Amino acid sequence: MRLRRLATLFWAFCMVACFVSIYYFTEEILRAPARESVHEEMKDNKWLHFEDKLKHLESEVSEYHAVVGELKSAVQELLPKKEGHPNSPFKPSKHQSRKSQEPKETNNVVDFSEVKCSLQMDSIPNSHIQMLNVYDKLKFDNPDGGPWKQGWNIKYDPHQWNSHHKLKVFILPHSHNDPGWLKTFEEYYAAQTRSILNNALTKLSEDTRRKFIWAEISFFSLWWKEISEEQRRQTKKLIQSGQWEIVTGGWVMNDEATSHWLSIVQQLTTGHQWLKNNLNIVPKSGWAIDPFGHSATQPYLLKLTGINGSLIQRVHYSVKKELALQKQLEFRWRQIWDGIGTTDMWTHMMPFYSYDVPHSCGPDPKVCCQFDFKRLPGYGLSCPWKIAPQVITERNVKHKAELLLDQWRKKSQLYQTRVVLMPLGDDFRWDHSTEWDAQFNNYEKIIEYLNSNDNLHVEARFGTLSEYFNAVKKEKSSEEFPILSGDFFTYADRDDHYWSGYYTSRPFYKRMDRVLMSYVRAAEMILALARTRADVPHVLLTPEAGLSSKLESSRQSLALFQHHDGVTGTSRDPVVVDYGNKLLAAISACQHVIQQSAYHLLVQPKYYHPAPEQVYFEVDDIRREHSSLPEKITITVGPEAPSRKIVIFNSLPFTRNEVVSLYVSTPFLTIHTSDNQVDCQISPIVISGNKISNYKYLLSFVAIVPAMGLTSYIVTAVDRNSLTRATSYATLRFLNYDGESFEGGVFGTVQVVSGSTVGDFVLSRNTGEGVVAAFSKIGLLKAIKLPGKQAVPVHLDFRKYGTRHTGDKSGGYLFLPGIESSIINTTLPYPMITVIEGSILSRMNVQFPYVHHTVSIYSGVDYHIEVTNLVDITSAHNLELVMRLSTNIANGDEFYTDLNGYQMIRRKYLTKIPLQANFYPLPSAAYIEDHNARLTLLTSTSLGVAALTPGQIEVMQDRRLNQDDNRGMAQGVLDNHPTQHTFRILLENKNDEKCQGAIQDHPAGQLSLSAHVSSETLLNPLISLFYYEDGHPDRSEPEWSYGLNLFDSYTPVSTEPGVDVIVASYRDGVSSTMPNGKTKKGRGLVLHRRNLNMCYSSDQQLKTYNTNDGKVNLSAIVPISEVDEVRNSSLSFLHLGSQVDPFSSQPICPMEINSYFIYS
Repeated sequence: MRLRRLATLFWAFCMVACFVSIYYFTEEILRAPARESVHEEMKDNKWLHFEDKLKHLESEVSEYHAVVGELKSAVQELLPKKEGHPNSPFKPSKHQSRKSQEPKETNNVVDFSEVKCSLQMDSIPNSHIQMLNVYDKLKFDNPDGGPWKQGWNIKYDPHQWNSHHKLKVFILPHSHNDPGWLKTFEEYYAAQTRSILNNALTKLSEDTRRKFIWAEISFFSLWWKEISEEQRRQTKKLIQSGQWEIVTGGWVMNDEATSHWLSIVQQLTTGHQWLKNNLNIVPKSGWAIDPFGHSATQPYLLKLTGINGSLIQRVHYSVKKELALQKQLEFRWRQIWDGIGTTDMWTHMMPFYSYDVPHSCGPDPKVCCQFDFKRLPGYGLSCPWKIAPQVITERNVKHKAELLLDQWRKKSQLYQTRVVLMPLGDDFRWDHSTEWDAQFNNYEKIIEYLNSNDNLHVEARFGTLSEYFNAVKKEKSSEEFPILSGDFFTYADRDDHYWSGYYTSRPFYKRMDRVLMSYVRAAEMILALARTRADVPHVLLTPEAGLSSKLESSRQSLALFQHHDGVTGTSRDPVVVDYGNKLLAAISACQHVIQQSAYHLLVQPKYYHPAPEQVYFEVDDIRREHSSLPEKITITVGPEAPSRKIVIFNSLPFTRNEVVSLYVSTPFLTIHTSDNQVDCQISPIVISGNKISNYKYLLSFVAIVPAMGLTSYIVTAVDRNSLTRATSYATLRFLNYDGESFEGGVFGTVQVVSGSTVGDFVLSRNTGEGVVAAFSKIGLLKAIKLPGKQAVPVHLDFRKYGTRHTGDKSGGYLFLPGIESSIINTTLPYPMITVIEGSILSRMNVQFPYVHHTVSIYSGVDYHIEVTNLVDITSAHNLELVMRLSTNIANGDEFYTDLNGYQMIRRKYLTKIPLQANFYPLPSAAYIEDHNARLTLLTSTSLGVAALTPGQIEVMQDRRLNQDDNRGMAQGVLDNHPTQHTFRILLENKNDEKCQGAIQDHPAGQLSLSAHVSSETLLNPLISLFYYEDGHPDRSEPEWSYGLNLFDSYTPVSTEPGVDVIVASYRDGVSSTMPNGKTKKGRGLVLHRRNLNMCYSSDQQLKTYNTNDGKVNLSAIVPISEVDEVRNSSLSFLHLGSQVDPFSSQPICPMEINSYFIYS
């Protein structure tokens, strides 16, 4: 006995020693001076993983639980003492000055030689499954697979399971709730979602074996406002116990094709912050069952928030079949540029047609439908296969249980483990208590029968998504699953029904989405900056002032629209109107926050008079209705008000030298800063035909606006005789117009050229500098000439697609063209063309059927031409309008498009799939290239794009469909509005033929330096604020008349981080959990460094645009005081890592995202 006791103690001691060794070994690894990423830190965060590891250890050595328990307590005592990463000794008290606590230089400097970045462009990153290769391999045929129509007849060996290797089944109750689709967000909540959540609280409380998951926090927040404190307490108890799991935790289940990554981050952060503030929980698993295709950007963003596993559903049926054949439906999803695997997200792909019950239990929907007990006779639903479910009784339980088990076993053959997931739910399910009773009571009988019959070798239970993920990873480590890279576009659910139509549907609201995205980012940034100003009281910025609530409401509206039936344009008409009104109100709220914050930053202290509802500045962007185009303000200057102050805000982290255009009431004026007069150009406004406005003019000048800052300009009316050469006037020509030339006042002789004599013409700035564009006699682009280069053919035309005449037709989701596109002919032989040319801005306008087409050339080093299309197809019938660019670039069948504005991915045109399958999402950029040249197309609106022929890119403009496409919306798309798109076209030559941005056939692409800057400025335009002369309640001070009470400029940036660094978010009021377990409010900062292809950069561009060298000083970008502390954080700020020194250089790797939490 004594010997046995000694042996027991000996082995217990050995295991304790082993555990402690692992612990200290982990500490030593952490002490290495390698770069810390958020996901690396979260692996070591005690709040995330330590408890799980201890529990795992306890399960293995349960007989030594006392020893392990003591060890656990000891370790927990030690952990709070660990303030941060051992390599970051910089830990000053918040009550002490940083200067007195700065560590020695040798300890404070990061060893950048040890920094290891994920980016790998000189060779192709390793992966077992590269989706472009999969597409090359697939036949894209669609043979009848039997019961599993898109698969095959699955067979299995029943002896693969035994008492030691049982089949483990997790039945996952869920309810998919769309925050707007056939009904509005609020209507769905009132009609169904409220009842679903009420029932969940009641029915889960009745039996601890029951489980449920929930994804959409937008709905959950509405419900939370209504329920009592006791109900809230019970809800928290259910969530903490693991019965009720919050999955993903976003405000919505976002679209992954048309949404911009900044908006995806916004909706995730909005949801996660709500969960932190109200439930104090952290989502662990991702759930995306309904987005129409899946982007590679999404898993990376989820990983950065702390989510460690994700589920996806809507993938092309041929891709699903191929992955199922190879047992690769569970994989590590790796970014296409990642060479070391730090971005891997463990992912589960559902194998069958849909996420409803008939397509969830196994391959035969006829069988599975019999186990959807809401379809019992008398419940209002039925099975299309004509075999109804039956109530489970003692008489039929054996037959029914073994029938279901057969489906589970067949499903298990598609995966690598003996763990099976069976989702149990559908859209807006569980809204009646009778369904809860029917589903749970019948499944409990099946579970009890299966689990009590040992010869069946199965363990079934209700479970959550995280429980399933944990069970899979317990059987097989994550590292044993294959690596997949690439994305899952374009989605097809059956036959040749490709969901590429929604890339463009309702483009008016897609454009409005991008506008709001820019406003929310700018508003939260300038408000956070305003709150750091110390020399004026913060009365304006207190919660009582309402600015934070306005901003949060705007965030929620932007987040709501990221729903996969919102920004996609796939909701019914009244729902679209509801979304539009929410977007409009959010834009107005952001404008108010921006102008109030600008006043707070610029006002001189002695003139500070806070008035939270006051309008100090008018934003030069007037939107009257949700469906109307924006209007610009006309600045009135003259004898009574000779001057007007203009303040311009730049939300980007680099200085911008950019053309700003404003409407003014007189052509006789100057513009100047407090120090200098500025060159400006006055252009005419053509109001109709060849008539020129005599009350409105276009003033253009090159504004210099500091990084994330404000600057001021004064517009002053002067006597005509007092004008200097700094004010210039554009020339004006009318082409294809019958009439005589005439005098245009300050614009000189206006040339009028009849159609019979017009030939090809060019557009350039009259200084002779910059890019030159050549046009045909009808006003379509023909060629582009760069400075010092030969002209290159670039032909632009407009084309149209129809839809099929028989069978299924195009609708809100599907693009089913009848034939290839046809060119749109002009209604007149020679449409009238207006040409304006000046030293700063030159512009060409022409009207074609369905589109008013404008091409502009600006002063600057980015040699792009800007195309603005005002599209109106409201009179058309089943028409889809495209703009096509044709060049001599020999790109073959390859082209590149962006994923969510975050990264570029290589595409191939495939002849074996139909035309509509070769269209891809265009959230922001696409390009084609050969060994010498590249053509890049940048867009202000998310649309659909294709490259159907070598040398071509075509982009959808709008679509009007008269019929439904049988995907649930039950209507066509006929609510079109005149919509304005802005594109930038860049033609670039390599600066060295040998220069290579990436190895050949690399799956990732890279924007050029100029294209990146052009895209950022296009999506984040300068915001012009007009000082409102009547905007102050007390105008007794004469300084108020012309804004003399304001400082001229402001910027928080002392050293610009480089144009390739994006400040994705800078906001205050975020919540996070400190190492001591307490919640703290602070500011959140998110930085992203873009990887650029420098092979196309001119010497002038390289001199103008500095790029990052892999280091960033946080205090040089945003205000950080000596009492502030900074920690690495997860993307949504729920997880904190080590402390960092904001006053010294921190590493920032290309393509990666760094997030920080700033607090005091």
